[in-house]
Amino acid sequence: TQADRLEGVLQLEREALVANDDRALDSVARDKDLIVRTLETQERERLHLARALDISPGPAPMHAALAEHGAARDAWARCVGVLERCQAINSANGRIVEIKLQNVRTALDLLSGRDMATSATTYGPTGRAARVHSPLTIARA
Repeated sequence: TQADRLEGVLQLEREALVANDDRALDSVARDKDLIVRTLETQERERLHLARALDISPGPAPMHAALAEHGAARDAWARCVGVLERCQAINSANGRIVEIKLQNVRTALDLLSGRDMATSATTYGPTGRAARVHSPLTIARA
């Protein structure tokens, strides 16, 4: 299924993130985009069919509507389970990206002479975080 394909691609994405493999990440991103578009199309079709059958599209009504159709109910439950795993993997991948981004920001701060150890985070009039920086010796060398 597309959900199974997405799960596999998300696992490949994690491997590429951990290995810092830019080429693999590019390939995975293209595959992931195609699969997600297909899933979005299938979801629109599911919503259309649910409306046509006067079934609320939520999880409980879908489960109730499929209760008498064992194979369909089991397939639906399996698909939902796979997509829940996909959501967890995608969130974990997002955390990896955030950590990498923070590491890059720290390196840029160091190279540009901003001292992260003595930087204070404050909030400006717009409510956005702003750091106060002091130059490091490395930036002056």
